[in-house]
Amino acid sequence: MAVPPEFIEELRARTTLSDLVGKRVKLVPKGGRLAGLCPFHSEKTPSFYVNDSEGFYHCFGCGVSGDAIGFLRESDGMDFMEAVRYLADVAGMAVPNNVPQDSEKAEQRKQAIDALEFAAKFYQKNLDSPVGKGASEYIRSRGLDAHIVSQFMLGYAPRSGLYPSLQQRQFPKELIVQAGLAGISERDGQPYDYFRDRLMFPIQNRQGRVIAFGARALGEAQPKYLNSPEGPTFSKKAVLYGWTQARALLRQGLPLLVVEGYMDVIAVSASGVAAALAPLGTALTEQQIQLVWKLHPEPILCFDGDAAGQKAASRAIERILPLLEPGRTVRIASLPSGQDPDDILKSEGEEGLRRVLSAASGILDSLWQRKFSEYRLEDARTQPGARAAFWADMRQLVRSISHNQTRTAYLDDVEYRIGAMRAALKGASATATGGYSSGGYQAGQMVRTRRPKTGLRIQYQAALALLVRFPELFSDFAEELAMMQFEDNELENLKKQIIDLLIATPDLDEAAVRYHLEHSGSNTVVDDLFGSDMTARLDASFKQGSAGWTAVRAKEILTEILDRLLHKTRRAGQARSNRS
Repeated sequence: MAVPPEFIEELRARTTLSDLVGKRVKLVPKGGRLAGLCPFHSEKTPSFYVNDSEGFYHCFGCGVSGDAIGFLRESDGMDFMEAVRYLADVAGMAVPNNVPQDSEKAEQRKQAIDALEFAAKFYQKNLDSPVGKGASEYIRSRGLDAHIVSQFMLGYAPRSGLYPSLQQRQFPKELIVQAGLAGISERDGQPYDYFRDRLMFPIQNRQGRVIAFGARALGEAQPKYLNSPEGPTFSKKAVLYGWTQARALLRQGLPLLVVEGYMDVIAVSASGVAAALAPLGTALTEQQIQLVWKLHPEPILCFDGDAAGQKAASRAIERILPLLEPGRTVRIASLPSGQDPDDILKSEGEEGLRRVLSAASGILDSLWQRKFSEYRLEDARTQPGARAAFWADMRQLVRSISHNQTRTAYLDDVEYRIGAMRAALKGASATATGGYSSGGYQAGQMVRTRRPKTGLRIQYQAALALLVRFPELFSDFAEELAMMQFEDNELENLKKQIIDLLIATPDLDEAAVRYHLEHSGSNTVVDDLFGSDMTARLDASFKQGSAGWTAVRAKEILTEILDRLLHKTRRAGQARSNRS
């Protein structure tokens, strides 16, 4: 809807910006203006200034600036017309209607929201009453304190009582039913409370108004979780649970997680590790993805580790791909099978969740790894046709990206990965067939013993330590590693794990590689790679990753080690061939 420019100018003139901003930021006079801590980034020294006379704000820390309309769009996630209507309501101005509007529907929507907010307060009161004892005990069992319960407005729906309370407030029966707060009995046509004996989760819009509810059964009722029916205030595909709470936490500089359920949002938010949002029992929609990006340019998808959660993550990745553009992407965190973020917090605490988030992969890494497993390429018996189908699938998925430059960059990355995979496969094939002819070496005749000499084991360890420390070097040495067999079962198995991991997910950094290896049961072997004996040989700066150890230096040393090992292995193979 178009609004005349003169109306916007008058609206700005009637709005005192410091009154609007002052509801969210403590402002104090400074240098003829008003200053405070910026609400859009974390800071300790005020760098956010408001100029009432000219009607604009500016932060010298993060560079954000704008007028009253811009402030509401930035701070509350409103679109342009939402901000205009909000300010016009405060200023007592009527927004001109250039397009005919159904004023009756608008009034019904306003009344429905009023009824929903009354219901939220009703449920909150019941949570603190004797009738809500079961719900209160459940909340305590989940480790939630009074502050977080209040922040998320949790409540309890008794078996009856809301409908008559709404009628006493003069809300019409039809409106109560449309708002999803009451149903009509098929037996006798009488209204009844839609939510009964359930823990209540108010769902808010971006302005913080209650527009619907999620509800968890406390007994054996089914379904376990129940949402409000869609209506004049609520469309599941266009709403995310936890929006207002996440927006406040993100001002502290925290990462943003997209999780599956209400309790995950609340548990993550209460931990202080991250902000969190959740779709409402449906797959993540395009509208919800765009809403998430309004809050954070790189959220982390953190769905449950069970089959359903991983399937939801895969669907979300493929839905997000076409929407990618510069400054808008996602990362994906892998959770142990059968666990959700709340489980991680309970079993491993805040540090456990931080470790999971630090190991989150980029969207292409995750897609590559999922498709790699889907085509069973980790199985040596898989036919080459599956590999070709995998490559074609990856190319086709990346071509779905709408933004031209982003699509080109991702296609380049896919081709790079395919090239690295081919190099590794070439080495593996030579090892299996004896067909690698460089220097007369016959890979099928390699010697394998269980206890190599100490010096040889140290060289194996050094090579693997350098690869873990600098995984970006893997593509340069993929062929040599694949064709070389370590004369130590333990280190040979670790080498294979590293190769499989970096073929499936080439862009992992050191922390992510170590996380995956340690959680696959190789933590003792990995720890030995970085033990005091090893770092003493490679020098202490290697362990800390200081500037003294660069990828260039690591590549030089790794080249020397692998050349030496390869030469030794070839000689052993040739000697074995001569004896036969």
